[in-house]
Amino acid sequence: SADGKELAVFKRANRDWVKLADISPNVVDALISTEDHRFFEHHGIDFKRTASAALHTFSGDRQGGSTITQQLARNLFPDEVGRAPTLTRKIKEAITALKIEAVYTKKEILETYLNTVPFLYNAFGIEMAARTYFDKSADKLDVLESATLIGMLKGTSYYNPVQNPERAKQRRNLVLAQMAKHGKLDPARLDTLGKRPLSLEFERQVEPLGAAPHFARD
Repeated sequence: SADGKELAVFKRANRDWVKLADISPNVVDALISTEDHRFFEHHGIDFKRTASAALHTFSGDRQGGSTITQQLARNLFPDEVGRAPTLTRKIKEAITALKIEAVYTKKEILETYLNTVPFLYNAFGIEMAARTYFDKSADKLDVLESATLIGMLKGTSYYNPVQNPERAKQRRNLVLAQMAKHGKLDPARLDTLGKRPLSLEFERQVEPLGAAPHFARD
């Protein structure tokens, strides 16, 4: 405005970027345990996982072998890298992942990844997902809530806890099992936690209209 006051903010996505320190450790533990348990050991490509995924695919059981960094490469450069199941795309993805790892720290990669993944209902990033599904900020997510949201990443629509609660619960429990397997959760708690309901507090997050919606909106 003429007096220097903010009237509106235009964003490419409904996202509220948060620092890794402001994201619950449960989220990070669930993510690494489920998506890339050797995340801190590789430099962008987990060759062991890639080889294993290739063997399963050749035997008819198609599996993904992408690391968190490779997934980030797809999220950041959807047009350049793409998602087509081709060798060319995989090569582009691998090269981009190696470049990301060469420039950014592991913590920066985790922070960027968690702030860019989509969670349906116009919610992008873990902060908006936490508000949308559990009516709280990302730093307050407990282990069950974290496992539910990370479980969605395999297929947001398929594991949508609003539309497919039973399927989402099964996926959540699988994430919990992975956390226990990799030392991020006491195995003795699995049975008890697995019986807990999803306990959603769902509310779509509406982008603020600002002080002058008649001016900022078409």
